[in-house]
Amino acid sequence: MKPNANDIKRAINPPDYYRVALPDVPLKRIGWNDGGLCPFHGDNERGSFRVNTQTGGFKCFSCGAAGGDVIAFEQKRHGLTFPEALEKLAREWWLT
Repeated sequence: MKPNANDIKRAINPPDYYRVALPDVPLKRIGWNDGGLCPFHGDNERGSFRVNTQTGGFKCFSCGAAGGDVIAFEQKRHGLTFPEALEKLAREWWLT
């Protein structure tokens, strides 16, 4: 049985996910953290991209990229459909 979105959200801890997805960014506190350079545009200055370590949400205040969880981040970052993002996360986080 393939994991669904709720399975993925329960199994993947957002701080752990972002430590892998954004390895150069030290995530320290609960809630919104500096996410480093935005991976969705040619960002060259830190400060406008944020990630939420509780929900997995992300927001860039420069280019407007935003989403509510790690699934949305995976979709946007890799140009995946929702089912493709679920499959990729399940495979990479050993949920299948």
